[in-house]
Amino acid sequence: VREFRDILRAHHLRGCGRSKEEVANELDRAPGWVSRWWQTPAEEVPRPRDVPPYIAEYELHMLRSGIAPFRPPVLRRGYVADTDGLYEECVQQMPWRQAVFRKRNYQTGEVTVTGIASSRQDSSYPGLFTGIPRLDAALERVRKEFDVRDPHAYLLNNWYADGQTSIAPHNHDFWSAILSFGVPRVFLLEGQPILLGSGDLLVFGSQRHSVPKMPGVTEGRVSVAVFWYPEERGYEGESGADGGACAACRRSGEPLRVGIDGLRYCEPCWSGWQARELGQELGGEDDDDSDEALAFALELSLREQ
Repeated sequence: VREFRDILRAHHLRGCGRSKEEVANELDRAPGWVSRWWQTPAEEVPRPRDVPPYIAEYELHMLRSGIAPFRPPVLRRGYVADTDGLYEECVQQMPWRQAVFRKRNYQTGEVTVTGIASSRQDSSYPGLFTGIPRLDAALERVRKEFDVRDPHAYLLNNWYADGQTSIAPHNHDFWSAILSFGVPRVFLLEGQPILLGSGDLLVFGSQRHSVPKMPGVTEGRVSVAVFWYPEERGYEGESGADGGACAACRRSGEPLRVGIDGLRYCEPCWSGWQARELGQELGGEDDDDSDEALAFALELSLREQ
């Protein structure tokens, strides 16, 4: 998997005008390795079995779009400094609904909604505005600092009531920025454990990830995830919440929510968007984690602190 990623990155760096020696140094590869793979078109590089076909195609699309494929993860500890009571605000104010199990086709990436209830609850917003002031300020920082310009960027939030809730390993064919609030929970990124504390931010691309069960945890956690396509760069405005007519139904005189697309939606249209959008994302419980593996993961993450 690493070689496939490095090959695509080598092609990207070449397109950025980097020399063979510079690319070899950045990727920790021999110059001869770089020369050999530069001679092979990126589309002809063999895909390893561990990289789903839809992820390989998405990363090739990134390469063709001039964006670095296989975005490296970024962890910002304490990104939100004032988290006192923020978990409770999210629990009380977000429009939670019962999460259901979803399955993704390994070949095509197509998502199938099973309708089987999971132990989590989730919620979504068509934009980066929730009405929770401290959270919205943090989301605006994320938008600016990570150059989120996708006009259809949105939020998908998960509420883990305790350590029995989890999400099975899966990949996204887009980028994610996850803010965590509440009790610390282990987050597995490409099998590597990261203990996310309240206020931490994790940004990553198509890497495989999951939230395993932690049976000893009795308190809750909320994750607030920004999902966006970095190749979509149509948004230049600011978030807001002033009046006007709903962009979908054109009704006026009702409270409106503002999407990152700059459009305003009334509550019924907002709820309709949620019903459609929640059918596109993955969720479920991870039943394959042994207590021994989780203990080891937690130990490693605590050492990181």
